[in-house]
Amino acid sequence: MKRRELLGLGGAVLMASCGSGSKPKKVEPGELLAVSVGDGMTVVESGTGRRVVTPAATLATADGRRLVSAVAEPGASRVVTRDARTGDVVAQTTVRGAGRLAAVAPDAGLVALVDGDPAGRLETTIVVAGPAGERHRLKLPGFVQPEAFSSTGTSLFVLDMLPPEHPDSYRVRVLDLAAGQLTALNLPNAEAGVKVLVPEGAEEQMRGEGRQAVFDARRQRLFTLYSHQPDHVHVRDLLHPETGARDGRPDVHAFVHTLSVADGWAVCVDLPSSFGTGPVEGLTIAQRGDEVWVADAGKGVLAVISADVLAVTQELRFTPAAGRARLAVSGSAAYLAAGRQVQVFDTGSKSPRATWALPGDARGVAVSDTGLYVGQAEAVHRLHPETGAPVATVAVPGLTAVEHVLG
Repeated sequence: MKRRELLGLGGAVLMASCGSGSKPKKVEPGELLAVSVGDGMTVVESGTGRRVVTPAATLATADGRRLVSAVAEPGASRVVTRDARTGDVVAQTTVRGAGRLAAVAPDAGLVALVDGDPAGRLETTIVVAGPAGERHRLKLPGFVQPEAFSSTGTSLFVLDMLPPEHPDSYRVRVLDLAAGQLTALNLPNAEAGVKVLVPEGAEEQMRGEGRQAVFDARRQRLFTLYSHQPDHVHVRDLLHPETGARDGRPDVHAFVHTLSVADGWAVCVDLPSSFGTGPVEGLTIAQRGDEVWVADAGKGVLAVISADVLAVTQELRFTPAAGRARLAVSGSAAYLAAGRQVQVFDTGSKSPRATWALPGDARGVAVSDTGLYVGQAEAVHRLHPETGAPVATVAVPGLTAVEHVLG
């Protein structure tokens, strides 16, 4: 570590120890936090602010234990996988072309890179690589954007952008990596192992944007929060136009797209009509156990979704807060950081518990069994998770968001 970095760490702790006549207390490294800064994602020690990983444009695995980046080289891309806890390189390989990192498997064993104009294109090149190098190179017609790998790693779920030159909508499809063919998703089926493709003409076309996603490793499901225009129509509406699935509610503006990466089906969970009608920065999602929590901070609404039933089970209201919002859920509480406050909700009763003031606008929030971390300009504040009392502050230059605590 460079001297100037050492001088910038734990300044408040060092100053408090000067002139006391006793030996300065050793500063413990604390828990590891994944945070975003101006240069990309990095990992810092919560007790010192020391960077464990050099910041880079990075995708993290679902469990946060691996960080994958693509480094541009002349005529090639070098894919580097690091251990998030140590910063050590655990795998790297080089593939031809100037591909952009687009998706990473949960274990970081596979990565997908995409080449083509991100604003619109008539052809897409997708490269799938593993630790030993390139495995698949596919040239596909249209604007195809990798989203997630299947559980087996044999398929890639993609967004098929329409129309490809100037897209204003898209549909989720499956790319068979061995065959190089795109097909529709499966229909959800109560019979385990039975897979039926969505019929032709009933594939869902979305007009919104994905705002944030969380992955449920136990259920092998990706929950993505979308906000969309009112004319969006779900697959089940197209299949059953006589009854529909929205109960006469064309005013739905946001939903949670649930993708089973194990069985290849998707279900959209409509959110109450207030969601998605305010600034998009107020939309946020988090998942823990059997529940998915979604909030629209600007409108003061929060919904709880059953991760099994895939339906909204509870809705509650709170005082709206302006600014970028983020949710973090522990075993007993959900923490919504937005604007200059953290609002706390009881996960058992689904009721508001407390509101804690912040000195500045929140820049993300993360929680562990022992600590609550809230981002601020150039710093991370640690709060007591039960009382909100300040515990410590560490400097993190360039901080844009606290992402999560490494388990």
